[in-house]
Amino acid sequence: MSKGAIKALVLIAVFFVTIGITGALTNQDNEDLTTEMKEATLPLVTLYEDGTAINELHGYTEEMQSQYMRDTITPIGEDRMLPISIQCFQTKVDAISYEIRSLDAKRLIANAKVEDYNQNGSTISTQLEIQNLLEEGKEYLLLIQVESNKKTISYYTRIIQPVDCHVKECVDFVTDFSATTFNDEISKTLSTYVESNTASDDNLHYVTLNNSLSQITWSDFGGERLTTPVASIKEINSSYNVIVLDYVVTSLGENGESEYYNVEEYYRVRYTESRMYLLNFERTMNQIFRGENSSFSEKNIQLGIRSDEVEYQSNGAGTITCFVQEGELWSYDSTKNQVAEVFSFRGYEGIDARENYNQHDIKIINIDEAGSIDYIVYGYMNRGEHEGAVGISVYHYDAVANTNEEELFLPSTQSYEVMKEELGQVMYENEEGNFYIMMSGSLYEIDLNTLKSKEIVKNLTDSRFTVSKSNRYFAWVDDDNKNSSIHFMDFKDGSTYEIKEDDASYVKPLGFMDEDFIYGSANISDVVVDAAGNTIFPMNKVKIMDSSSEKHEILKEYQKAGYYVSGITISDYTIYLNRVQFNGTAYVDADQDTIMNREGEEKDGVLVATSKSEVKQTQVQLTLPDPVSEKKARLLTPKLIISEEDHTLSIDDQMQQARYYVYAKGKVVLSTDSVTEAIMSANESMGVVIGDEQQYIWKRARKNAQSALSDITVGEEDAGAGTVIQCINAMLEKEGINISVSALIKEGATPKEVLTNTMKDATVLDLTGCGVDETLYYVNRGTPVFAMTGSDTAVLIVGYDANNVILFDPATLATSKMGMNDADTLFRNAGNVFFTYLAK
Repeated sequence: MSKGAIKALVLIAVFFVTIGITGALTNQDNEDLTTEMKEATLPLVTLYEDGTAINELHGYTEEMQSQYMRDTITPIGEDRMLPISIQCFQTKVDAISYEIRSLDAKRLIANAKVEDYNQNGSTISTQLEIQNLLEEGKEYLLLIQVESNKKTISYYTRIIQPVDCHVKECVDFVTDFSATTFNDEISKTLSTYVESNTASDDNLHYVTLNNSLSQITWSDFGGERLTTPVASIKEINSSYNVIVLDYVVTSLGENGESEYYNVEEYYRVRYTESRMYLLNFERTMNQIFRGENSSFSEKNIQLGIRSDEVEYQSNGAGTITCFVQEGELWSYDSTKNQVAEVFSFRGYEGIDARENYNQHDIKIINIDEAGSIDYIVYGYMNRGEHEGAVGISVYHYDAVANTNEEELFLPSTQSYEVMKEELGQVMYENEEGNFYIMMSGSLYEIDLNTLKSKEIVKNLTDSRFTVSKSNRYFAWVDDDNKNSSIHFMDFKDGSTYEIKEDDASYVKPLGFMDEDFIYGSANISDVVVDAAGNTIFPMNKVKIMDSSSEKHEILKEYQKAGYYVSGITISDYTIYLNRVQFNGTAYVDADQDTIMNREGEEKDGVLVATSKSEVKQTQVQLTLPDPVSEKKARLLTPKLIISEEDHTLSIDDQMQQARYYVYAKGKVVLSTDSVTEAIMSANESMGVVIGDEQQYIWKRARKNAQSALSDITVGEEDAGAGTVIQCINAMLEKEGINISVSALIKEGATPKEVLTNTMKDATVLDLTGCGVDETLYYVNRGTPVFAMTGSDTAVLIVGYDANNVILFDPATLATSKMGMNDADTLFRNAGNVFFTYLAK
């Protein structure tokens, strides 16, 4: 062999040895740069009432907007002592203190350090002395602070010294009721609370009093409680108490494996001396997915007992599917027969209450052909680097390397319940590494490579924007009503497009049918301000636009003579058009119409389906295009990449506009800037409406009758004016404001603007669109309600009884009764225009 050949072989050998050594070192470095999520460390705080554990509180490591931390409410006894226990686990507690504040958190009522407490093992017991500064029946904010290793951990609850609310009796009742559902020997005693059996007894995921007693007592399921429920008290008043129980149930699967289920029970209970009234009972049950072999069979991923609203995506071929279940993200690769638990706060040993805390959720952004996933974890962080913080984490899962990498963390000072309603509006990441998010009425673009942010548009109200199902498309306008064009943005490439009609029309974004954009147009001459000051926007056309095509073709147009569209709702590929007609006085409700999208119902690829069994009843599953392997799937647990760079970016999440929050069943079910929408939602869901500063805006609970308010008069300044002006004057006179409403109207102010600008110590509420029954809450509070009766006439609602409302007519300066049905017809024909106010 020649020297040249030998030299070449040596060089080749050296090359491959170098490659091997470099690869080994690189792999070693990669191993060193990955880790597992840190264990949970924060203590749990439990409060007590008369020896009964209530309101288990989780700790926060960042300062929160206290006014939004209203998850629970704790009753304070006559001795004004509140017993608490702190389960420390492995955390050393250095000091304990507490503050009592007004609900808006602006006024400090009292504060103190806890000097006397007992520690037995890892549990601390003590009592908080609540100073004699609380008004009976009034709610306050309690902030408990635990100091540990120079770190402050905060725990929040509301407190109240209740009057005739019988909270202890209600808590005892619901805990006994829940325990009895598991006891076959005495479960028949619950039959007195079961209502007519109108619900189908085939789904253990959701059970109410309308199910049979057998269904309420778990039918043939045969599960057992794994954890003992601690009652969370959500609302306390003399009419009813709202209590929620959370616990874990376990049972054996088909192959003898242990299965776990999170169970939540919602109770609305009224106490009387003769008996307890169970006004509402709802139980939801959701399986914790574990990736067992029985989860995969034929063409299905068996998700088990859960809601059929599944957050999932699959790659183009349908071979890799990712899905969210009970706060975890999973991915199944049918070609490799492997399942990855992409993200989870839960460990592998038992069920830890801190890891299982359900105040977060996951949104899948996209999945590529290799199975790599961009996703977002938002809410309370149970463990890990951000334990105890609330925020939004943007992650990338690399399916090839089986690693997770955090690309961005946006901290938030809002509670998860508030945040999920606000942040769920827009969250999207494109291939260029740009992340789009809506926060506090502003749309931001964030470069994930540089962490630089740009505010695209700000101060958006709810009616001025809409977003597609995938969050890829975003449409908005500059004004609430008078817009000649709509801005349309494609987040995939950041491009924008202007949508216009003719010069005689205003346009308005209405929504999306999946990715197809829906908007309406109204003749400029039809958009008017009525006598009460409300802008009427009757749309004579509704159009559906193809968002993905370059020319943005119009797919469908709706127009019917004599009818106008006031708004839309979308459900199951059907657009429901809320229509109005002009009756010569006002625009009044007309029959609803629909637009069907048959093409949307024709889907292929991975689908959500259900199956039934005798024991588990209805189960939800994902149906795949091809059969899965009969062999046991390989379980992968990704590592977390350690980054030397801080990926935290702070954006102000303080609300810029007034917001209303509907709390029902212990959760925020709606966040909106429309008080009417909030009231109607709360009325339907048996909830309450809360304002920005945690004041009650509306409750279902009110007295059966309210005598006519006696201090309703019209001032001399407007004695000869029309009834609209006189009604506004009478409302101002009641609050001691003497001013000429006529003069302000002549200067260009609307009646609503007059109230808003002059009532500095009150919040003016536009209740237009509510029913007369929903306005009576304010009359019960001693506040008159302005109501239009024609195009330029009005009255004040000043009282009511079981069958009538009491009206003040400024034309006669007298009050009179009108039947509820007659009043409803009168106000509806005038457009259901109502105003009122609440003292701050």
